[in-house]
Amino acid sequence: MKRKQTEIEINASKEAVEEVLSDPAQFITNWPYVVRVSRKKGLSAEIMLPRFVFKFRDTYSFEYHKDYNSHIYDGTGNKSMLVLVVTLNKTRRKVKALLELSYKGRGGLFLGKTLQDMVEGIARTLKELAESVTSAAKVPEPTPSLRKELALKVDFSDPMSVATFLSKSRMAHSGLHVISPGELANLLGELRSKLNSSVLYVSGITQDGTSSFKVLLDGSQILAIEYRGNEGVEVIKVTDEASAKKALNVISKISGAYMVNVWVPVGGV
Repeated sequence: MKRKQTEIEINASKEAVEEVLSDPAQFITNWPYVVRVSRKKGLSAEIMLPRFVFKFRDTYSFEYHKDYNSHIYDGTGNKSMLVLVVTLNKTRRKVKALLELSYKGRGGLFLGKTLQDMVEGIARTLKELAESVTSAAKVPEPTPSLRKELALKVDFSDPMSVATFLSKSRMAHSGLHVISPGELANLLGELRSKLNSSVLYVSGITQDGTSSFKVLLDGSQILAIEYRGNEGVEVIKVTDEASAKKALNVISKISGAYMVNVWVPVGGV
């Protein structure tokens, strides 16, 4: 079995790191070389490991285990096995994570550098996600009137209004999400429940850049949405029941793998 490891320091609480590691679907979705993640029958991930002109591709069914200070992601594929062990060590101000990635199967002799790149990429992902959780927890909550005023000034057809909103906001979440048809509304609800703000600006873009969306939320209410896809651009500002139905219809048809970023307002108007 081929093994590669790396160690990284994370400027976050152990609780924040544990929160990321304890959500294996979200964590694995953000690993390098992950093509697709499915939760239909347990947790499975299609992973393509490149090496020169070859591509070693397999779909792994993952089982997640946790002990005192280690998190284990045990993947069984059709032609190989892939196992990640993350061991945490709390220092005075930071958390050190030791990651060991093991591979057994076709092409193992040729994948040394690829596996090293992968485990280092996973380490960076863990650091970014955990520090994002910590930053989100520190975001102060503006008054309801300030949040509303900032949100109502956003006009997706005017780049300057978007830039003004973002200049008074802070990114509270960033990650790759695989969105099933009709499930974007559920994802928005999950993000809202995790962050300390009722107003959220959520954007998503596919890896090839052919599809993107922007959604502005005030609680569970959609204030505006922009969607760019194969059929062009749709922009809806919700002002009544009819426009609210149109916005929900647009949200229901957004699916695929999107890099999703979330901002919350933190400054003055």
